Amino acid sequence: MTTKLRWFSVLLALVMACTILPLTACGGGEDKVLSMYVAYGGPDIIAAEFERATGIKVELLTMSSGEVLTRLRAEKENPQTDIWFGGGSDAFIQAKEEGLIAPYISPNAAGVDAAFKDPDGYWTGLSLVIVGFLVNPDRAEAQNVIIPENWTDLNDSSLKDELMASNPNTSGTAYTTVSGILQVFGEDEGWEFLDQMYENIPFLEKSGSAPGSKVMAGEFTVGIVPDPHNLPLENPDASLLPVFPSDGVLAWPSPVAIIEGAKHPENAKKFVDWCLSDEGQAVLMQASPRVPTTDVETIEGVPQLSELNLVAYDHIKWGNERERVIEEFNNRYPQYQ
Repeated sequence: MTTKLRWFSVLLALVMACTILPLTACGGGEDKVLSMYVAYGGPDIIAAEFERATGIKVELLTMSSGEVLTRLRAEKENPQTDIWFGGGSDAFIQAKEEGLIAPYISPNAAGVDAAFKDPDGYWTGLSLVIVGFLVNPDRAEAQNVIIPENWTDLNDSSLKDELMASNPNTSGTAYTTVSGILQVFGEDEGWEFLDQMYENIPFLEKSGSAPGSKVMAGEFTVGIVPDPHNLPLENPDASLLPVFPSDGVLAWPSPVAIIEGAKHPENAKKFVDWCLSDEGQAVLMQASPRVPTTDVETIEGVPQLSELNLVAYDHIKWGNERERVIEEFNNRYPQYQ
């Protein structure tokens, strides 16, 4: 065999090996690819900007937090994604307990309050889902009902059948509302408060966003909603007023986590770092206008973290108490079942 023929054979073997083996076996795969399961608004915007900043191409699949947990459990022995991005912190707490996510403390996480991140670095909050009220002032005037400024106003008799909310069996917003009130008022007084509040609510929606849609349509005066500033931002000509309760704003972090056994762990770390950078936080607000967990300047219409009277909501405690609280809710309010 001639020298040229031998080199051609070697080259052909290398090409075939790189076709058969994973990309990382031939170099460069870790540099260019990142996969993630996403429960966050505007993921295509975020993926495009991350790729522009780093050169890493993102492959994503959107689903709910519950669906992510189910997939991660099924794939535990052979993970099919690198990142879990967005969703309720209670689901991330469960994933940590089951060994589905891996610890990573980003240097950019130093500016995130301890209440919004796992102390061991298993997940870090990127933004906050704020629970507040969305009010239709035109309907409030027509129906002669109050515009609530705090939680206790929701028990006003003028709001009978004018208040809309979601069901904690299916909505993270609703569960945070119920458990947050139990924390603020104490359990005995909290359940008494909820007994009165639910007398003003004729039925419950499945999703946290649905009450806001009904308020915007003029069907109800007040809705308990996530991120009450969002619909007014999207519909500036609508009769909508966001209210952040003066007696305590409830919120939970929307985190990011690296999957245990991720195939692209270094790229995953770069994504976490970027999301917590000023650039990444600005992109996240562009994609989904939520309150950031860092002190980055907010875009117009999004409240600054320092402007809100946040309740020190114990998301770890109430995440663990979820089953008990939901059982009590269903026992007390069978009309919603």
